[in-house]
Amino acid sequence: MEDRGRSLESILSQYERTVRPMHIEFVEPSKRKADIIIPNGGFNTVAIDMVLARIRMLLQRKLHAQT
Repeated sequence: MEDRGRSLESILSQYERTVRPMHIEFVEPSKRKADIIIPNGGFNTVAIDMVLARIRMLLQRKLHAQT
């Protein structure tokens, strides 16, 4: 906060005026169309490992289909 020269009031105001409405308008509707949502901002190692395993499996299938 202080590093960026912002007050708590200005941060809360920006959140209420811009961030939250945009989240509701754009993020929430797109979540309904997502195949997977990884919580914790991508720092969820279990979920990331699952996604990587799926990608590896799909790549292996494609590789074997080409041979």
